Amino acid sequence: MDVLLAAVELLAASLVLTVVHFPLEATRSLLSFGAAPAVGRARRKQVRAIASYTARTRETLGHLMNEGRLILARLRDPAKDGATSRAYAQSWTTQVEEFLHNELGSSYVDRFHIPSEVGDHEIMGVPSEQLSDWKTLRNCLFNLELFSTEL
Repeated sequence: MDVLLAAVELLAASLVLTVVHFPLEATRSLLSFGAAPAVGRARRKQVRAIASYTARTRETLGHLMNEGRLILARLRDPAKDGATSRAYAQSWTTQVEEFLHNELGSSYVDRFHIPSEVGDHEIMGVPSEQLSDWKTLRNCLFNLELFSTEL
């Protein structure tokens, strides 16, 4: 018991001497020792928040892509009214632009409208009066799919 008490006194004396002779370094060491768990928790919380945001954004992009595919199919169908399909496409485009601007930034809105290469095999069967609307929507949908892979 006396040995244990002597060891504790020696450690306490060493700590006091260290703090007296090296106050700044001792304070930093003590603070960093106590702050490490808090910093780790804050970092893990931040990583979880980013992962949650990314998952929500991908989910919303998935819903928007599904809606876009439905509108593409509607534009391809000659039995559907062209003006109504065009209105759906414009409404969808506005909705996507708003989402991109609010969630990802205005640069994504600009990139959303960049033309992409649409293969001739995809164009077959689209009524000629709706071909330009179909190509525009297909380009936008292709770019939206790219955004989803970037996240």
